[in-house]
Amino acid sequence: MSGRRFSGTLAAKFNPFEEDYLCEILEATAHAWSRMKHPDANEIEDRITFRVAGRLANDPKFAELPYDVAAQHWLVGLDGQRLGRLDLRFQHRQSKRDYFAFEAKRLHVTYPSGRSTEYPTYVGADGMMAFVAGQYSTGLSAGGMLGYVMDDKVDKAWTGLEARIDSQRTPLKLVGRSKFVRSVLSNAIAKGMEGTLLGETKHGLRTHELRLFHLLLPVRYGYAGRGSGRGRRRRR
Repeated sequence: MSGRRFSGTLAAKFNPFEEDYLCEILEATAHAWSRMKHPDANEIEDRITFRVAGRLANDPKFAELPYDVAAQHWLVGLDGQRLGRLDLRFQHRQSKRDYFAFEAKRLHVTYPSGRSTEYPTYVGADGMMAFVAGQYSTGLSAGGMLGYVMDDKVDKAWTGLEARIDSQRTPLKLVGRSKFVRSVLSNAIAKGMEGTLLGETKHGLRTHELRLFHLLLPVRYGYAGRGSGRGRRRRR
């Protein structure tokens, strides 16, 4: 992580979606993944995400950054109605206006009935479309997707998501001829686990343009966390 310390005050024109801030969040998340014990084949998304949040919340280096992190955070309306649940929310401690949210999905999942890519779920109403429809991103200029690639085949997941996203260009409101591409902020995850990929997509909403980041994380069974001396193996 950058090591940039927070002075305790915000500039008058503070923008929590400037690339410096986004890089810190992306870097911290990728770093947390490289430090934690990886899930097994049947671990559900919510449980995995709580462990990512726990790793972040208890990381001394993350504590130096000006963010609070929460897992499974409910957005509520004026009358207490539940508008949506953010899998992972980052909020600048001195800004109650805005937040950065990740929606998490497992990819390449093995069920008793067989294997499923889960690409439609990732792109659909409870995934990317929750941002595009405004459920998770009203007025916000950036958000993110976490893809837990359960068989470690991240390149295959990238190709599959690329095709699925392109097939849903209209409902996803992709800007012009833009598509799912490697993010210009990919250097932010350089210290993450080998095989981690960062992409982004741009969406033209009615009120603003939304930038979605896609952090694909390799799941390696038996991996006990960087520095543990256990669970290390070559990628398939």
